[in-house]
Amino acid sequence: MGYTGKYLDVDLSTGKVKVNPVPWDWLRDFLGGKGLGARILLDELPPKLDPLSPDNLLILLTGPLTGTTMPSSGRWTIVVKSPHTGTFNDSHIGGNFGAKLKKAGFDFVIIRGKAPKPVYLHIFDGGAEIKDATDLWGKRIFEVDDILHDRYKDASVGAIGPAGENLVTFACISFDKGRQSGRGGTGTVMGSKNLKALVVQGTGGINYHDADGFRQLVAKLNQKLRKHPVRMKRHKIGTLNCIWEGIDGGVLPFYNYGGKWDARIIELVPQVLIEKGMLQGKRGCYSCPFVCTNYTRIPKGEYAGKAYEVPEYEPTALFGCNLGIFSYEDIVYAHTLCNDLGVDAISMANITGFAMECYERGLISSEIPLNWGNGDAVIEFIKSVAYKRGIGELFAGGVKRAAAQIGKGSEKFAIHVKGLEIAGVDPRASWGMALAFATADRGGCHQRAWTPRAELYGKVDKHSPEQLAHFVRYVQDERAAAYSLVVCDFMPISEDEFAELITKDTGFEIEADSYVKLGERIWNLVRIFNLREGFTRKDDTLPARFFEEHIEDGPAKGEIIPRDKFDKMLDIYYEIRGWNKEGIPTESKLKELGLSDLSRELR
Repeated sequence: MGYTGKYLDVDLSTGKVKVNPVPWDWLRDFLGGKGLGARILLDELPPKLDPLSPDNLLILLTGPLTGTTMPSSGRWTIVVKSPHTGTFNDSHIGGNFGAKLKKAGFDFVIIRGKAPKPVYLHIFDGGAEIKDATDLWGKRIFEVDDILHDRYKDASVGAIGPAGENLVTFACISFDKGRQSGRGGTGTVMGSKNLKALVVQGTGGINYHDADGFRQLVAKLNQKLRKHPVRMKRHKIGTLNCIWEGIDGGVLPFYNYGGKWDARIIELVPQVLIEKGMLQGKRGCYSCPFVCTNYTRIPKGEYAGKAYEVPEYEPTALFGCNLGIFSYEDIVYAHTLCNDLGVDAISMANITGFAMECYERGLISSEIPLNWGNGDAVIEFIKSVAYKRGIGELFAGGVKRAAAQIGKGSEKFAIHVKGLEIAGVDPRASWGMALAFATADRGGCHQRAWTPRAELYGKVDKHSPEQLAHFVRYVQDERAAAYSLVVCDFMPISEDEFAELITKDTGFEIEADSYVKLGERIWNLVRIFNLREGFTRKDDTLPARFFEEHIEDGPAKGEIIPRDKFDKMLDIYYEIRGWNKEGIPTESKLKELGLSDLSRELR
């Protein structure tokens, strides 16, 4: 119960589609989503596989809560080996696609091989078929979305744009014009397979182990959430309230994380959007009371007059103060263009900041004037990257690859971890995020553990390696479990409540501590994958800028990350994880987690 017990295996090379039974022991051990995807990837991929090989897998996964009446049960997951970083990569998406996939009768879909010509995959109740997409190839995402929604009523559609077709390594997949599988290049994997789009129509129901108990618990949770302050804040303005916390804590990035501060940041607080009347409507995900996505009408450029989603905190900070841009109009335009061309907005904005600093220092020449604050140049730069034209070709592989080509000391301010451009937090002002970025399984990701709020409000000491190591470790484990259910980051639901939901949904008897232990098993599983791919302790680090340059001014003036304190924090983190000094899980830890069979991967 909570599962359909079936999955689709799609081979694009042969055109064959099979319906297979799901191994039940995998569901008990890894639930779904992130955990199940990691187990499949580790088992099926040979070590060191080229992520653009036809043998890489594109895995679409629901979780036991996906498609249920549980608040936020629209969430689902895509897992690949990342072409951007070479790491394990999981991307979590909202909207309606995941619920429809479950209702079509499938817990997950494995897509392998490469089609001989452009295709799209149409999934429906009980089956799927591969369809010709020659007429869609070359088109932007919004146009493809319109065409396929006209062709398939009541469907959910995911598509790649020119960036995915051109194998830009951080290409995304856009679902229903607003829900992104953003980080790590899931859209690139689709492009490498000649897979232009995904379409799903599902009309079936969901079965529960304890239907009455599940319904009563969901009713209780919905009643709690209606008046919860987190829900009320998120409903009003999404994550943009984090701009205020970023100001208070001094964690906002300015000018490619250069340590400066610009008082014009006040022009990007969410009240400005409200005062300007830019909010034009709202949209929520399947079965979610938050309804947190805001829409605005773009006043300039090719999208003028049409309504598109307001960027959340990360792209606002990164296209905004990190580039010296303090115009919401410019930020919304850049964000919308990313979604239409199919590039991850977080990586794209970070890359733009790196390109601007290189241009300012005279390290590169460019046909586009990449000056700080030049919104029009940002638009042209995004297009050049998506189409690999001119200066854009240099940056189409991200900042790590670009810095390796540029040289001249640019590696010092190429802001990434393991090749993934970090999110919109300056870790000098948040040592917890320094550790979270450094140890995140897919690179510089903010979603594995978010510490700035806990540091700002005194829940943890922002300069205590011991407290931060324990805090980051715990949150990483809990989130790994949550991303396997799959549920939204925003849900203010306790571990006890999650455990009760799992029990009533699936029949798997689980308590809060075993729920978090399940997350620890998944975190270690992914660590094994990355170690097998060649990542070591030396990759659990940050760009030199954060160790060598102080924040110059603002609320966090003078902050820096001392290398000895960072190394101590990493040592403590490894120790409490049961890993050795090199960050490798010990035999006893693997045995404790039921992963002894995977010790072979570490030899």
